[in-house]
Amino acid sequence: MGCCLVLNMLLVGCVASRQSRQEVWQLNSLETISGYTPQVWGQPKVVKAEGKKAIQFDGKEDGLLLGVNPIAGADAFTIEVEFKPAAAYPENVEQRFLHIQDPNNDKRRILIELRLNDKGQWYPDLFMRTENASLTLIDSTRTHPVNKWASIRLAYKDGQLKGYVNGEEELSGEIEYLPISSTAKTSIGTRMDKRSWFNGAIRVVKFSKTVE
Repeated sequence: MGCCLVLNMLLVGCVASRQSRQEVWQLNSLETISGYTPQVWGQPKVVKAEGKKAIQFDGKEDGLLLGVNPIAGADAFTIEVEFKPAAAYPENVEQRFLHIQDPNNDKRRILIELRLNDKGQWYPDLFMRTENASLTLIDSTRTHPVNKWASIRLAYKDGQLKGYVNGEEELSGEIEYLPISSTAKTSIGTRMDKRSWFNGAIRVVKFSKTVE
């Protein structure tokens, strides 16, 4: 009985520790996101998304800026976005929809991006930069249909940057990550310097200081 109790306590502790290292942003409001107040650019809209809510971006001037870096202090991390890109070729071929960077240091940044082709498809593009190196992960043959919900995940651990779409690994490369400061910010729906706008909807963004 005592052994079972100890085991249960250990399991509960492990689950709690894992949860405490994950931050989930439900994009269901323009007023607050996971307790943070976003700066709103343009006129993004809250829309219904298969029984839930999401934020719709117009690919022209809609974006959000949050004054927080959810992966601060981590040497391994995962960032995952649930989104639905619109059919926006050729107006929005290059779309950068999640960007983490300290505005005072453009030498360290992370971006999750996509590219559109003329066949109604998109493919992932991931980017990491430090003072010492930069890495772009992209493969135009790994395509997915627009106007459908999908998940894209960026994971970094032990010098390996990997990209996943709908749970399947599609991209990988090597780079030494140098931590982005705790004073960094996160933009959604656009690059932080207001270009390469995203056209579509984003439902959830998850940050974890672990890699499964």
